[in-house]
Amino acid sequence: MKKFMSLFVSMLVFSAFAYGQKEVTNFAGIWNLEVEKSELGERSRIESMKMTVTQTDKELAFERKAEIEERSDGDGFGGGRRGMARGPGAMGGQAASYDLTGKETIAPGGRGGSAKLKAEMHGATVKLIQKREFEGPMGSVSIKSVETWSLSEDGKTLTVSSETETPRGIRNSKMVFTRAE
Repeated sequence: MKKFMSLFVSMLVFSAFAYGQKEVTNFAGIWNLEVEKSELGERSRIESMKMTVTQTDKELAFERKAEIEERSDGDGFGGGRRGMARGPGAMGGQAASYDLTGKETIAPGGRGGSAKLKAEMHGATVKLIQKREFEGPMGSVSIKSVETWSLSEDGKTLTVSSETETPRGIRNSKMVFTRAE
């Protein structure tokens, strides 16, 4: 009876240990944006986007490259606007690296500012939080964006839901990516 009880307790302890281990979803891969399935907003000029994600147990990094549509309809977003991609097929990009151990990191931001980056793992999703601060023509500007990444069960679809708070208000979007073969 003592052997049985000892074996039972050992199995119980092992089960509790195994259950307590968090399996981290791996988002690594090359992803193509499905523009027609995404909710990018009326002002979006993205024609296509490719995102490359690398991930280790301690870091998630990505690089996005988008092909941007040229606009010449006088809305203030096309042609000669400084800092914007120009011409058909112009590329716009973004890259970031997040610490997956829960530590906040600081990265250089645009216009001489900085960005605070933090990742929070929640089961099969990861929340990427970015707080940017820089000096604009009207003074100090703060922008906070929160991206929630979730992977489909078959691992072929990545959904990135985003909420961005700017001085002009809150903007939401959803990007749906499929894994490149």
